[in-house]
Amino acid sequence: MYKLKMVFLTAAFVMLFACTPSKPVKKGYLKDNISQAELSNTVDYKRYYYICRNFETGSEAYLFTYFPLSRESRLKDNFGFYFQLDGARAEPFDHIENKPLNVRGSRFEVIYRSYHPIQGAEIELIARERSSTYYKNRNGVRLPWLECREV
Repeated sequence: MYKLKMVFLTAAFVMLFACTPSKPVKKGYLKDNISQAELSNTVDYKRYYYICRNFETGSEAYLFTYFPLSRESRLKDNFGFYFQLDGARAEPFDHIENKPLNVRGSRFEVIYRSYHPIQGAEIELIARERSSTYYKNRNGVRLPWLECREV
């Protein structure tokens, strides 16, 4: 009889918590809508300027990236930056992984991904020592979009 009560009690708890709606998972800690005034604050953000070659149009594009300088931004799960192409809205990117390129780990790539689609596609950045390439991911196919060099 005791085992039967425990089975029913356990089943009731499982059903109770299975029906509880879960909170939406946040992609990262960066704001979705950040103002240009906030990004221009040099105490809070480090700005980098790039000139990029756009593979789709063959033209040059101008890119600013803004890296948060707060202590919180250096935590493993909080590392990200804002991407602002040709003066458009700043888009948040999340750190995905550091990928070693040699055995010693002295050379590596850093991979980031956009929180939201940009120009209709999820964007992935592969940052290397001398250049960075942004890729558009369309239906699982990674297509080069921008190749950027810091100015």
